[in-house]
Amino acid sequence: MTQITIVNTTTEAVRIAVYRRPVLLPTLSTIAWRIVEPPPNGGQTIVQIPENYAVFANYSYNEVEREDPNAGNRTNVIQFAEDTARFIASPVPTQDRRANAATLTQSFDGLVMNEARIENQFGYGVWGHITKDGDDVYAPQVIWPGAVMMEDLRESFFLAVVGQFVSKGDRLVQEETSITETEILGGGTATVSGSKWKGYAIA
Repeated sequence: MTQITIVNTTTEAVRIAVYRRPVLLPTLSTIAWRIVEPPPNGGQTIVQIPENYAVFANYSYNEVEREDPNAGNRTNVIQFAEDTARFIASPVPTQDRRANAATLTQSFDGLVMNEARIENQFGYGVWGHITKDGDDVYAPQVIWPGAVMMEDLRESFFLAVVGQFVSKGDRLVQEETSITETEILGGGTATVSGSKWKGYAIA
């Protein structure tokens, strides 16, 4: 497990989003993986970043629920630590044999270098999730039958100052994050300076 340290040298309470930007599907929303609030006047917060990822899919046949990326039925969760991985959502009969449920399996055939892929062979649309420490690190994506969700996991984490109402898992607005967006590597320390009147900076 690696970590990043965020130091707040301002005299204010600031909220910092920790996030990854989608690379292979840049039109996908960027979401906050973590929101931290290091104390003012030199206070610091340490963010632990596990090495492992996890993937799962969920789905619902209910027309209202299926628009919610966290509603309905959830497949098994598979942990992995590699940058190159392939997962397949496929059908298995339910216990009463009246319907099919989705299950996720890891395949070591047909790998694409430096891509994590979730392929939908279930026959019904599912939401694909790639998580770290139990929380989505990329925005969940609908994977329709025959489609693939893919991402390059080698991307660094980024930090940005965000508003008080932004929470973990929320979509980040580029116009808000672009001014203070700063790349940070594992083991690094970032310092937040400035004020709400003059603007903030992260170094």
